[in-house]
Amino acid sequence: MSELTEQTRDVAKQWFSALTGGDFPTALGLLADDVEWINYRVVPGYNDDMKWIGTFHTRDDVAASVGVFAEQCDVTFEELLDLVVDGDKAAGVIHEVSKVKATGQDFEIIFTHWLTVRDGKIVRWESHTDPSTIIRAIRGDAPESGGS
Repeated sequence: MSELTEQTRDVAKQWFSALTGGDFPTALGLLADDVEWINYRVVPGYNDDMKWIGTFHTRDDVAASVGVFAEQCDVTFEELLDLVVDGDKAAGVIHEVSKVKATGQDFEIIFTHWLTVRDGKIVRWESHTDPSTIIRAIRGDAPESGGS
């Protein structure tokens, strides 16, 4: 394994450990000051109920976005399922269960974080998932569990 891949793996492991452990100050400290942070792409009328999503370009903007998420949702479970690293790129697959505070409804997602790491910092971060369960929980129209 190349030295670059090892360095990227170390940063990615730190990132996912901090994230799944709820240690946001450590996670934010791993971001470059001028990070390109793409947390979904806003589709007006569809996913814009998720007030924390969008593209941000500074660590402070990312921190504000994370703050908006924390105001709207409580993460009740988060686990790294898989991590793949090659050169300066890493992809982690996360299983998350969260509760929307306003509706009391849970949502469960599997999502992927794509990271680019340079000089020990995350310079690009992008998240992908199907946001349908999040949107339903925000809107309060999530189906009852246990039904057929």
